[in-house]
Amino acid sequence: MKIFQSKYWLFVLLIGFKSAAQFSTTVPLSKDVVSGKLKNGMKYYILHNEFPKDRVCFYFAQNVGAILENDDQNGLAHFLEHMAFNGTQNFEGKGIIDMLEKKGVRFGADINAYTAQDQTVYNLSNVPATDSKLIDSCLLALHDWSGFLSLKDSEIDAERGVIREEWRTRRDSDFRLRLETDKTLYKGSKYAKRDVIGDLNIINNFDYQVLRDYYKKWYRPDLQAVIVVGDIDVKEIEKKIIETFSSIEIPKNPAERYYVSIPKNKGMEYVLAKDKESQETSIILYYKKDYDKVKNNETIRRDLVNNLATDMMNRRYQEFIQNNETAVLKMATGPSEVSRLTNSHSLYVVPKNNKTLEGFKEMMIETERAIRYGFTQKELDRNKESVLSYYENLLQNKDKIDNDTFSEQLVEYFLKAVPFESIEAEYENIKKRLASITLSEINQAVKKLQTTDNIVMTVTGPDKSDVVYPSKEDYLKIMAEVKKMPLEKYKETDTDQPLITAELKGSKVTKETPIEGIKGAKSYVLGNGAKIVLYPTTLAKDEVLFSAYSLGGSSLIKTEDIPSSQIAVSLVESSGLGTFKSTDLKDKLNGKIANVKPYISELTEGFQGSSNQKDFETLLQLIYLYFEQPRFDKDSYARMLTGFSNSLENAANTNPKVFQDTISQLNYNHNKRVPLVNEEFLKRLSFEKASEIYKERIQNAADFTFVFTGNLPENAITLLEKYIGSITSDANKKEDFVDNHLDPASGIAKQLLVREMNVPKASVYIQFVKQFPYNYKNVFIMHILSELLSKKYLDLIREEEGGSYGVHVSNSVSRLPSDEYSMTINFDSDPAKEEKLTKIVYEQIALMQQNEVKEEDIQSVKNTVLKTRAEKVLTNGFWLSSLNNMILNNETFKDDVVYKKTLNEITAADLKAFAKEFFAKPSTVEVIMKSKPQVAGPEY
Repeated sequence: MKIFQSKYWLFVLLIGFKSAAQFSTTVPLSKDVVSGKLKNGMKYYILHNEFPKDRVCFYFAQNVGAILENDDQNGLAHFLEHMAFNGTQNFEGKGIIDMLEKKGVRFGADINAYTAQDQTVYNLSNVPATDSKLIDSCLLALHDWSGFLSLKDSEIDAERGVIREEWRTRRDSDFRLRLETDKTLYKGSKYAKRDVIGDLNIINNFDYQVLRDYYKKWYRPDLQAVIVVGDIDVKEIEKKIIETFSSIEIPKNPAERYYVSIPKNKGMEYVLAKDKESQETSIILYYKKDYDKVKNNETIRRDLVNNLATDMMNRRYQEFIQNNETAVLKMATGPSEVSRLTNSHSLYVVPKNNKTLEGFKEMMIETERAIRYGFTQKELDRNKESVLSYYENLLQNKDKIDNDTFSEQLVEYFLKAVPFESIEAEYENIKKRLASITLSEINQAVKKLQTTDNIVMTVTGPDKSDVVYPSKEDYLKIMAEVKKMPLEKYKETDTDQPLITAELKGSKVTKETPIEGIKGAKSYVLGNGAKIVLYPTTLAKDEVLFSAYSLGGSSLIKTEDIPSSQIAVSLVESSGLGTFKSTDLKDKLNGKIANVKPYISELTEGFQGSSNQKDFETLLQLIYLYFEQPRFDKDSYARMLTGFSNSLENAANTNPKVFQDTISQLNYNHNKRVPLVNEEFLKRLSFEKASEIYKERIQNAADFTFVFTGNLPENAITLLEKYIGSITSDANKKEDFVDNHLDPASGIAKQLLVREMNVPKASVYIQFVKQFPYNYKNVFIMHILSELLSKKYLDLIREEEGGSYGVHVSNSVSRLPSDEYSMTINFDSDPAKEEKLTKIVYEQIALMQQNEVKEEDIQSVKNTVLKTRAEKVLTNGFWLSSLNNMILNNETFKDDVVYKKTLNEITAADLKAFAKEFFAKPSTVEVIMKSKPQVAGPEY
């Protein structure tokens, strides 16, 4: 299950004094939401929404979490969340999961939960809404979660191992650093002792009754809410909720749901935390503030003012990094939710190696410049336009906001009274607020974001002998110096010129052909040879998706130039287009809903992108510029090299990198065309080569196929003729990829890595690859086989053995450069159990080849496949992907009739036969990384 931690762009969770808190809002709840409160105190919220069609989500929010644990219960809020899926009054054992998976609702993807310090939330998502009995069963599951978990001794003991392995898996460098900084961030607060997953000694040894005590004390209707969002009759659901949940009794003399606050601190608290696997030094300044217990128009408007200010500040940070030789790699600022009672305005900087103080000073100078002189009217207008454009697009595509998004917003409304308005009301209110906000307000607000007290500074970085960290006094000295420094006002760049200044001649459509199998889709050829496929849809009211490809990719590049090819696209993206540097281009595109991202892969090069209908022309202008006027900036290249170098200095011999590098080497049989990112890689990088490679790969529109789907404007053809038709082309120059045989060696390639680790752990990676002829049916069989193995490993390795938090099984079927099937299996575990668990992995693969799977298990996977297909066909992304694959692989479209027929015809015998063929001497890669045996230590 998920462990949730609030974050902005970093791990943040602070909070001890106990206090009662009542959160409320003066903003009316959307009239579209049917809500109420039962006599037992339970609340409910119901919303009709039709995306996806015929689907419904059930959320069960509980206003309780790890902060309410007693010391002997540390970790049991999260443990209890797991137990909700291990037996209830009406669902024995894994009954909830089994019931839903038979209907195509997947554990993990659709059935899940998370625990945080102050809340626990369960969800059953994408449930078929046309099955009334299933809806009743889902409500019954929520009913049982409220206060009717079985909590059997045997199930509790079985889950200890799962939690233990989750604890082990999560103990990475970031987690370890956060545990250290928590001691200062949470100083004097109970939060310093509650990391959600808890104390392993308690997890291993707690008495059953201790868990039951927490459950009975805190899982009760007055702290719970039922949230149902989907394609349902809200009045009928309301009736069912009242019938199902009203009989739940509230305990006599219920405990008060208290909240924990963070003690105030004078001046600045400071903490330095180091870890051997940390890959960068980062500095965070938290300016703590009280959370608004009442949300009203005044607080909402104030937050908007502050957000506008921080957005403009972030834009300046990026411009500073882009246009100067700096001592920093990253800078950012913004609000973050610290706890139920505490917010923070935070500053964040990642300095270059051995330039910690210099980088910190640069951030403080740019921040002080804004505080002292404020922002410009042009900056504010641009930012307002961006915000308004976002909400306009949201309004246009409100019918594509999914059930989970609305459900999560209603969870926030229940827990913290975060206003939930209709999209129309939200748009109108934001428009009015933006119109009333003045530059003077913004410039006054930015001066108040920083305070002199209640500051916490955390510094984290690599634990290396050659890395010297400044002291608290060093930072305070710089903060004081910057306040007194003479500074110049910010100077703004002019971005009023058009994106394209040249007169474009364009070229007309010379050929038009319908796409067989997809009604309304057509293929066009322009006079310059460019091939365009258009599929107009009304699946979203204001969305256009785009992709383009050409054969060749990096397969045509010399081996010695492969490193430069891997940075070619990033070089252009960080340099800009036409007459615009990258930061100026962002300003120019402000308020536009249009984006284009180029790529160079092994076999193809091309683009992905999207826009709304209004900005379709801007989308095409960007495509034109990426072909005709890419920029190559040497300063951007130098910054990229510094970033690589910094990362390598800190991560070169860390466990995660060694593990991934070993996997890469074996997966590609040490092929020199798949280089590791190391010092040799950096030496082979070349600005000139990277620039040359981009221009070689992203050129000649006649060799590209452009695909557009969505709500295309009426003049789409005219615009395509103008912009795509003006790209330089040579119809006689066609390229194809080269098969460089980037495959694992034949047979079995194994590697065992034994490493020093903070927490004993084994990581297992296994991949099977085999080439044999493609057929459509085998794509389904490969997927079903993977899902069945995943289910077996869940039952045997996670549940029965308590040996791993989860075994991940994935598969792929590719046509290029040749027909190939692959399956990957990976998991973490206790080193002492690794051999046994790995043996189980192979045993189950052997059984798949020897025995026929139960038909009901196969049908369960088929139901999920059909359910997922029904959801995807209602999106433009599905059709874009289908058209791309059809054209690239020279295939015909498989409609629903063919799709369902192929899937339904698959039998247990087919699976057994395929398993025999696939697992008969595939190329196999097995990489296992274990910790060195410990002489003595804690029980894990």
